[in-house]
Amino acid sequence: MKTAIKLLLMVILSLIINDNYAQQKDKATNKKDFSGCGTLDPVGSFSFDTTAPTRGMADNNFLWDNGKTINVKLLSGSYALKEKVKRYASEWMKYANIKFKFVDQGDAQIRVYLGDKKGDYGHVTMGLGVKCLMRDSKDFTMHFDTTDLVEERSLKGTVLHEFGHALGLIHEHMSPVSGIQWDSSAVYARKGMMGWSKEMTDAQLFRKYNTSYTNGTQYDPKSIMHYPISPWETKNRYYVDWNYELSAGDKALIAALYPKNERVNKVPRITITNVGETIIESNATKNGISIYPSFSITCSDKSAELYYVSMLTDENNYFIPTQSNEYNINKKVGSIKVIKLPINQTEAVNKANKNFEIFIPTSELPSNIAGKKLKAYFRIFLKQDDELKELFGSLSNNSVTLSKF
Repeated sequence: MKTAIKLLLMVILSLIINDNYAQQKDKATNKKDFSGCGTLDPVGSFSFDTTAPTRGMADNNFLWDNGKTINVKLLSGSYALKEKVKRYASEWMKYANIKFKFVDQGDAQIRVYLGDKKGDYGHVTMGLGVKCLMRDSKDFTMHFDTTDLVEERSLKGTVLHEFGHALGLIHEHMSPVSGIQWDSSAVYARKGMMGWSKEMTDAQLFRKYNTSYTNGTQYDPKSIMHYPISPWETKNRYYVDWNYELSAGDKALIAALYPKNERVNKVPRITITNVGETIIESNATKNGISIYPSFSITCSDKSAELYYVSMLTDENNYFIPTQSNEYNINKKVGSIKVIKLPINQTEAVNKANKNFEIFIPTSELPSNIAGKKLKAYFRIFLKQDDELKELFGSLSNNSVTLSKF
């Protein structure tokens, strides 16, 4: 394995461990959404539009096709409530070359549940932009806790905020040029009383992004994508009130991301759909373990270099230590394949037949795992410039048990 790849593997594992809010180190877990706006911003993955001095942030890798009509289905709620959601969400269409088509029947890319805290969800968008397409078609992709939206302006602001996420916008208070002087001790204590862990607080408030993305762009405290900040949360008593309307910066940014003509700032835009189960199998013919993820993937605007990473875990989802030289990701059993995706071609991975495999030979596995159940943790990362960005993750539902070797 080339030296450069080995170095990247160590970076990848760091992302895998640190970006999962795992309860214990080295445990592979699925991400959990929180109360409030639980939309998870991707790590190190956004771009700034620089054609105007004051604008928010967006993840250009997950934007919809420019000019696209997006079907939206409201899965619950009264007629009056649904009409309000439609009206407020449609404000984005005044400034973006995008259309929300509200449907009652058939398929919809955005599916909204309006009601109480279903499954402990508050207000959340399940994946920025096109990432919602990875959700099972039976599941909602956006959730509003309407018991928390009794005021009309709160309803409007929340709808605008979550549909901003659905178009690819991320939280403005995480801008690396915001200059917010958080009083972390006070925030941890107060949020802890509200049920937030330190990891939740870090993820929702304190995370900052790489300043190389700012390109001189200014911070917009009036953005609909900004959290309110109370004076007690900052050392200098800086505060940001609730924002209930689109700011001038929001309008300018969304118009630049979805322009009436061709996009200027083009990056690889990755769409993953038709996600199936990741399967792990014992391969007696090749004497090892075969891992078969299942999904369809398309790349638009620019070609992409992707890293398909598989790691082994035990039945409790802890990564397996190893001393292997070849199948070693920071001293854990794993393998990686580098894939170049062409533009505007959909790749169906392990759909009609098994056309893609990540293989780990038995000879490279530690002997103490014999007789134990093993699972596979598969993830996809996009390499862009000097950063790796997670696009997708899947823990196998099945397991394999190897005999002595």
